[in-house]
Amino acid sequence: METWFEGIALLGRVAWVGTGCWLLANGDEAAVLELPPSVWGGPDPVRLAAQAAAEKGLNVKYLLCTHAHLDHFSRPTLRRMRATFPDAEAVLQAGFRGVVDDPLGVRFFDRAEVLDLGGEPLFLMHAPKHSRTDTLVIFRGAVCTGDWELGTRRTVHDWNPLWRVPVETRVESCERMMKFPRERNYDVHRVYSVHGTERRENVDFPALMAQTREDRQLW
Repeated sequence: METWFEGIALLGRVAWVGTGCWLLANGDEAAVLELPPSVWGGPDPVRLAAQAAAEKGLNVKYLLCTHAHLDHFSRPTLRRMRATFPDAEAVLQAGFRGVVDDPLGVRFFDRAEVLDLGGEPLFLMHAPKHSRTDTLVIFRGAVCTGDWELGTRRTVHDWNPLWRVPVETRVESCERMMKFPRERNYDVHRVYSVHGTERRENVDFPALMAQTREDRQLW
């Protein structure tokens, strides 16, 4: 387990592309962020989460996921997480309805959800850009941007009409997030990707979202 920010730890990178599995914690409560598949011979996200929670004496309250792509969300992983943490509530964007095989007890949200983690707000913001179910997770002043491509409205899925999010939707997502700090009176100053490949401190978040709204080359 690798601490990235206060209350935010990377448990490990799993699946075939190194999807990060994270633990968000405050007091004695925690949320597991990301539900990737367990791949033979690789780290098991359920085991990583269970070991970390036991070592830290944490009660896992929520199970979260940034988007429904196959390397980030797995039905078997969700089932096993729910069995391992029976008191935890899965909170997922409404677009997950089509991929969750047992929706009973899952809390689905549409545009936004605010959770309480040991008295600290945890924001879930539906902001489609990389995928239609994109959920930005904001906790302790840090935002997990999932697989968002930052600094441009373009995405790696632009070539595929089945996967790409309409450009006007991406722009609207950037604009919603630009307004987030002011509307919520909440300081966002750190950014990290769910794969753990991007980590930024002292971020001007509205400015970053304004840059991401623009049409620039992806690489």
